Amino acid sequence: MQKLVKHILFALLMLMLILPFIQYQFDIPRIKALKGAYTTPEKPLWNNNNFWNGTFQDSMNTYIEQTIGYRPHFVRLHNQLQYSLFDTINAQGVIMGKEGYLYEMNYIKAYYGLDYVGDKKITEDINKTIAVNQWLNDNNKLLLVVLAPGKGTFLPEYIPDELKPKSKGPTNYDAYYDALKNAEIAVIGGNHWFNAMKDTSKLALFPKAGIHWSYYGLGLVFDSVFKLIENRLNQEFINFEMTNIKVTHKLKSPDRDLWEGMNIILPPDDYPMPYPEFKFEISDSSKMPRVITVADSYYWQWFGGDYALKGFSDNSFWYYNNQIYYPDNQPPKERALVSLMDAVVHTDVFLLLQTDANMYRFSFDFIDELYELLKDGSIAEMKKQKAIAEIAKNLRKSESMMQMIRDKAKKRGVSVEDMLMLDAGWIYDYRQKENNP
Repeated sequence: MQKLVKHILFALLMLMLILPFIQYQFDIPRIKALKGAYTTPEKPLWNNNNFWNGTFQDSMNTYIEQTIGYRPHFVRLHNQLQYSLFDTINAQGVIMGKEGYLYEMNYIKAYYGLDYVGDKKITEDINKTIAVNQWLNDNNKLLLVVLAPGKGTFLPEYIPDELKPKSKGPTNYDAYYDALKNAEIAVIGGNHWFNAMKDTSKLALFPKAGIHWSYYGLGLVFDSVFKLIENRLNQEFINFEMTNIKVTHKLKSPDRDLWEGMNIILPPDDYPMPYPEFKFEISDSSKMPRVITVADSYYWQWFGGDYALKGFSDNSFWYYNNQIYYPDNQPPKERALVSLMDAVVHTDVFLLLQTDANMYRFSFDFIDELYELLKDGSIAEMKKQKAIAEIAKNLRKSESMMQMIRDKAKKRGVSVEDMLMLDAGWIYDYRQKENNP
């Protein structure tokens, strides 16, 4: 009997050693990946140099540790024990508040004014914004600034006492909002609006275990966005409303994004969240604006659900003004590779959206770039691009011309739109030579 027990224990030990290899090699069972940003190391290649200097062994150890079978389970178990036994969260920037409310540190800093950039910086930013706004208005374009609400500002009562400073200083949100209002620039203040509804709204505006606004909350804001655009451009293009609001414990992404980033096992004690259906009725498709949205992650819920595609005409999402995402699922482009002048020519509305935690980097330098472009005397270039755009518009009306352009695009291996703009540019240059021999 004792010998049998030894054999069983030995077999179990061998099985425990073999199972991680089997799971890694064949992905059986399939394991849900960890959440958050991390990089899986590449398997190192052996050669004489790295073997004898020891770098191969170090790299292989790291590779095995990061790719061993069942690793996500081991990490979640480790994080759960750290959290349950020592109140330690292994997720960068995530803060456990009172009664299980989760925050990110930068939202707490924004609420207390710990990231305040100073009056001089704000004045400089607003002066540039005023100049840009005036130029856009003169060219029948609209700048709309949406200051999204922050969870720390909306739910400060659950912030841990040890993180509260002795006094609350001026905040970037308040300073920028007041300055934009005084300059008569179109602005929506999310913190003002959400805090005014806090005691009366029957539907949650923020989740307990997430950092972004609820789908109901963003729907309220974008209803105002549509109405403000129509009012400023003096045209109607869409009727937008929220219908069939479903309140459920089955939360959608990103309503648990902070908890998911903690990579623990036990589910959070969160409350049900509202999920409305967004209804779009297009009044006049020809009047739907072409929109560039420069925003932080608060715009993903809108853009990722194809709501921007339904609510706007041509549109793109300039994520932190670094990468440009398009609604037709084409690969994103690096912002540095895209001509700002071309983008401005073909855009009706510039939507700047950022939460209070990111107000210390107002517009993510988009206003600065556009200001410098206009300051450097690009009016003539703008007129040229507008003329080319008008030529392209007329070319689109001719089926015979468009067929020729499609044939040339196919031969050159470029898109029809690119070929169209090349031909329109050639026509413009030819006319200029004819008029100025």
